[in-house]
Amino acid sequence: MEELKGGTGSEQLQSFPTAKFFEATRELALARSSDDLLDRLLKKLDELFGPAVAAFLLRDQASRDLRYARVIGEIAPHLQDRMIKRGEGICGLATETNQNIIISDCTRDPRFNPKVDHLPGLEVYSLMAVPVRIEKKVFGLVGMFNKKNRRQFSLDEFKLLLSLITFFELLLERLVLLKHISELEEFDPLTDAYNTRAFVNYFQREVARCERYGIDLSLLKVDIDYYEKIIQTFGQEAGARVITNLSFILRKTTRKVDLVARIGEYEFMIMLPNTNRAGAEKLRERIIKILENQNLRATGIPYTVTIEVYSESGQTVQALSRVSEVSTCLSQVNRKYQRRKYPTPGEELEENILSSLFSGAK
Repeated sequence: MEELKGGTGSEQLQSFPTAKFFEATRELALARSSDDLLDRLLKKLDELFGPAVAAFLLRDQASRDLRYARVIGEIAPHLQDRMIKRGEGICGLATETNQNIIISDCTRDPRFNPKVDHLPGLEVYSLMAVPVRIEKKVFGLVGMFNKKNRRQFSLDEFKLLLSLITFFELLLERLVLLKHISELEEFDPLTDAYNTRAFVNYFQREVARCERYGIDLSLLKVDIDYYEKIIQTFGQEAGARVITNLSFILRKTTRKVDLVARIGEYEFMIMLPNTNRAGAEKLRERIIKILENQNLRATGIPYTVTIEVYSESGQTVQALSRVSEVSTCLSQVNRKYQRRKYPTPGEELEENILSSLFSGAK
């Protein structure tokens, strides 16, 4: 619902060149995370509108209170993390009723409550408040208060703000969903082998299974020899051919129960359930023999590999976690997906959006 009441007359409307709007949208589209997107949005609002204060307020999905999560302006330190109770003031009204509000002259609008709506160190005389929505659900609010040139916000500026927020919402939803998809994805896009995250997940399950039933588990670590020299001599595209060729051979040579994962630029790990060292050594010899016969014909590049064998059984299988490459993979994945004690505003926003989109709540 769009609330235009309280804006200035048409004779005072300002004209914003289309080029400025497209420049702003292009800047927003370059964002690579929700936090980056929030920062870019506030920066563009400051450039286009010149507000004394521009802020993104994050809505608590349980209490419905608002918090100043990102703020720019001279009084930003006084506003950062300031709370607004549910439905309190113009920002609370806009969020609770899901409406866009502009008040060009706060002294003439009965909705404005000076006791609530004035900010610490700032007597508010003009403001704009626009909720941030994903699938019609409000997750926060963008607010701008006063102008540095002491003029009032106009309807033209309000319409431009609405257009920017709409584009911001689309980008935000796209970033959140792409991140969600990438976290669910198990395969390396270049080689079709499993990625590091999938290797760690399946490795941890297999270790628990081996400890419980006292069975064997072996790993083969496969490295391409002199990969940097291959790149320098034949080029990056040739290096990609070598990697994809090796991945194809490893996947065709192993069993369906085995797991082939790309854990580095030119490193692979093969997990062999219920396989002792003797069985792992046989597979190692077979892979090397196949590469000697096929790699040059398939890629035009005579590359070789180094394969190391690790094997444990039953209660000792946990020792495989201490293999340097495995330990590195475990650390990388645990660090990347570990929940921060104090999440950033972008992370909180993403979590709220994801829980809403996939929990069935609307």
